[in-house]
Amino acid sequence: MKLIRETMERVRKNLQQNHQRTLKAVLFDMDNTLFDFVAVKLIACREILSYLGEGDENLRKDPAELFSYFLRGTYGFEDYENIRDYMQERKLFTEHAYKQCCEIYDREKLQNLELYPGVRETLEEMTELGIRLAVITDADRCHARARLTRVELLDSFELLVSADMTGTKKPDPAHFLFALEALGLNPEESLVVGDSIKRDMAPARRLGLKTAYASYGDWRPAEEIEKCFDFQLNTFQDLIGYIGILNGTQVQAESQSQKADSEN
Repeated sequence: MKLIRETMERVRKNLQQNHQRTLKAVLFDMDNTLFDFVAVKLIACREILSYLGEGDENLRKDPAELFSYFLRGTYGFEDYENIRDYMQERKLFTEHAYKQCCEIYDREKLQNLELYPGVRETLEEMTELGIRLAVITDADRCHARARLTRVELLDSFELLVSADMTGTKKPDPAHFLFALEALGLNPEESLVVGDSIKRDMAPARRLGLKTAYASYGDWRPAEEIEKCFDFQLNTFQDLIGYIGILNGTQVQAESQSQKADSEN
């Protein structure tokens, strides 16, 4: 009887451990995690300057100069007011030209979007593994849906959490909490993938979610990386290996391989 009780206790503990390490969902940041958004913004800025420069050959056509206006923090990272300020400060502003520049900006961003290598195949593999997928982004829903539609990924995600849905932006925890509640999951059952230490990794880890830092997409100036993530991804495809570690499948495969070697 004692042996039976001890066996049952070992089984119970093993089940608990396996449950705790089972990953049920992955929450993805979108821009610069699924695709290079900074690259398409620079293309859009370049096309705006080409349009404005048609009547002014002396206009400096450096896309980084216009792009820098989006980085000031005066308005949002996607706000058209950044374009307005640039035009007004150079005495290039007219309502018609401003409207044209905004249209160019939106068109070029979408047309030039390209997924990072392996994104589609990796997401498909995760779906086959039964992992639920969501996007948590600081973009508004209409922009997020347009981008995901453009790269043919909209239907790949069960849930989209955007800035206009939570009324705030990361690193505020609202995006993460909204996703967990909508999916009906606990923090330890979910993994956050994002390119920002400050806006993705740090807040997710404080909430108890697992974290994977998409270093391949971090475009910010080089600085010392605070070790507040569980895994670092050098490519998007690295994600599958880390999911295997979290779910114990890699360990299991290794032990089976070792067992086969010993039998031979």
